[in-house]
Amino acid sequence: MPEQLSEEDYTGKIDLNLWKRVLRYAWDVKKYFLPILVIAAFTAACDASMNLAVRGVIDQAVARNQGGVIGYALLFVGLITVQVSCIWAFIVFAGRASQWMGHNIRRDVFARLQELPFGYYDRHPVGWLMARANSDCQRLGSLLAWGLLDLTWGLFMMIALASILLYYNWKLSLVIFSLLPALVLISAKFQKVLLHSSRQVRKTNSQITASYNESISAVRTTKTLVREKHNLEEFQHQTATMYEQSVRNALQSSLYLPIVQTLGAVGAGLALWLGGLWSFEMSDAMTLGTLVLFINCAGQFFGPVHEMARVLTNIQAAQAAAERVLSLLATVPEIQDSPEVRQAIAARRAFPPEDGIAADGHPDRIGEIVFRDVSFAYKQGRSVLSNFHLTVRAGQTIALVGPTGGGKTTIVSLMCRFYEPTSGEILIDGIDYRKRSLHWLQSNLGMVLQSPHLFTGTVRENIRYGRLAATDDEIHAAARLVSAEEFILAMDKGYDSEVGQAGSRLSVGQKQLISLARAVLADPKIFVMDEATSSVDTETERLIQRGVERILHGRTSCVIAHRLSTIRSADRILLIDGGKIVEQGTHHELILHRGRYYELYTNQFTQEREEQLLHSENRD
Repeated sequence: MPEQLSEEDYTGKIDLNLWKRVLRYAWDVKKYFLPILVIAAFTAACDASMNLAVRGVIDQAVARNQGGVIGYALLFVGLITVQVSCIWAFIVFAGRASQWMGHNIRRDVFARLQELPFGYYDRHPVGWLMARANSDCQRLGSLLAWGLLDLTWGLFMMIALASILLYYNWKLSLVIFSLLPALVLISAKFQKVLLHSSRQVRKTNSQITASYNESISAVRTTKTLVREKHNLEEFQHQTATMYEQSVRNALQSSLYLPIVQTLGAVGAGLALWLGGLWSFEMSDAMTLGTLVLFINCAGQFFGPVHEMARVLTNIQAAQAAAERVLSLLATVPEIQDSPEVRQAIAARRAFPPEDGIAADGHPDRIGEIVFRDVSFAYKQGRSVLSNFHLTVRAGQTIALVGPTGGGKTTIVSLMCRFYEPTSGEILIDGIDYRKRSLHWLQSNLGMVLQSPHLFTGTVRENIRYGRLAATDDEIHAAARLVSAEEFILAMDKGYDSEVGQAGSRLSVGQKQLISLARAVLADPKIFVMDEATSSVDTETERLIQRGVERILHGRTSCVIAHRLSTIRSADRILLIDGGKIVEQGTHHELILHRGRYYELYTNQFTQEREEQLLHSENRD
């Protein structure tokens, strides 16, 4: 299994600015949070007031005032009823807020993933991205809703209890409050430790998710190479690391929270000890009910601190998720419309659309495409293209051939603006395509790749993906045009037959034909084929070739070909090697030239003839 992704490491303290950005998602669902804040305040008031009711019952019982006891008891029951109602209400509101925030964060992550260029996906595995879009987003949604609720309740509860304690005996209250500095110091120490361990847990979890995705996607390769045992050993190493880091994080959390509880017990003990002594020394200083009030309040005062400490611990753990999600959301697409293009598009929205004019104000046509002194490198270092020049006239079919790694796919990717030149220009009708709308260019592209991707669903849905507003008649026409309708109608439910996960119920050739029909339905101005026939049998190749010939007419087309027999009718054939055009011309011209193309073609032709003869002999 390949080496795992080296993730970015975060080592800073809790970033308040980061959490301000996260809290914007809470503001989006403020209709839930405003009631939550009010309910939390009411709940805290009820919790604190119960101590006053208990004090009243005890003092009235000592004074043998039956009516007073009943009155305070009824008050206690009333407070319990209000508290239960508040708890039910904030469970409802917090649950809805949590789900909506998780939904909104996932929505923004998905939207940003749609905007990012191919280069981003070259650097980040799918599993890594899935961890951001699923577990990290859900974790943030839950923390914001329930964590904010607990923090609000804890804050109001501490204020209410502190007010009661100070009102009845400020000296004893200060003794109890003297434990707070110790709590602050302990929290500061544990914050750094827990933050580091929780980041390591999230980092390893992302790597495990990436491994899961890669193992499932490559299951055929794994079984073919009998790599199951080795993959399992490598995965066990990852899970063992996850186990160790998770246990370390859990032990640190389990040590922190009992320390907070111990401080609460010490506070209650001090209240009992000093309050009892002062009651004996000054008989009128404190009633029995007041002493019980102090013991209860002292114990409860550190309860909210315990809850707030728990939320702080969760925030520390979730900061790793927040950093990763927000870093993804903050990723600026390397390829996007310039400010001038966005301004032009915004200005034209106020006016009715014009025929023949694109949203960016330029003519809605694709004529001559020119590569002018273009250089490109995927990473810092060796360039794939250097000072490359190429002119593609409108409606011309260009075929790219040559050795693997020569730069064919790079040229097509640059033409489609999946990547942009490191230096130089690519002009469309004399205008640098970076001055045109990215959406305009790519909405005029039709692509058929060597490994076509089909989405889970029916044949009809996969073809319609090329143009969602297409009618059934248009879908059927596109399928007929590429010679796909015959095998489609032979399926159990015809166009409504399921294709399976990623087209698993279809052959490679059938997937290619559906992919071709999908591209045709989009009616693109630029048509690209990237070795679309290299993995299919001879009969399917003929079907694809027949369909391609029908749809290339009148379109600017670029074909990357492995089987040279499929590009003999191209207007111009370019032999690319080392990022340069070594030879170019029509098929006939290149054959007469008897250069490298001639050698490739004759060698491949001889090989194909030998394979056909062997196939015929085996059948006989």
